[in-house]
Amino acid sequence: MDTSTEFAMVDVPPGRVTLSDRRTQRSWAVDLAPYRLAAFPVTQAQYAQVTGERPSTAQGELLPVEGVSWLDAVRFCNALSLREGLAPAYRLHDDAAGVEWDRSTDGYRLPAEAEWEHACRAGTTEARYGRLDDIAWHRGNARDRPHEVGGRQPNAWGLYDTLGNVWEW
Repeated sequence: MDTSTEFAMVDVPPGRVTLSDRRTQRSWAVDLAPYRLAAFPVTQAQYAQVTGERPSTAQGELLPVEGVSWLDAVRFCNALSLREGLAPAYRLHDDAAGVEWDRSTDGYRLPAEAEWEHACRAGTTEARYGRLDDIAWHRGNARDRPHEVGGRQPNAWGLYDTLGNVWEW
């Protein structure tokens, strides 16, 4: 499986996910339309190919990119969109207004929280889609370092590394 420069995309079916806020003890359901998500986390090789930058602390072409901010990820999505002839999904403002998602574009974007939860579970109602050691790199098996993407079992929809490996925002 070549994950170094290609962006294999997975069609995620529509569905409903329940989100919760542990702080307020509140839960709510979110209905989702179908969307697409990359099968693998962005690798360092992919990030460098699109941005020309290598911000990660651990080095390896097939390691997930880390050490980037949310804004760096937004800029990556826009750069990838432009590279592939798509309209960027985000408008970046010079003033304090920040970033605006333009839902009418066809460009790459980051998944919303509900979309990420839905994709991680792949149709299950459990917190995990399999035995943790089989599906994720975590504190107990990772030997304190990130691992190449796709090294554990994918979920039922073909998404890899939705749990573990590197810390998400």
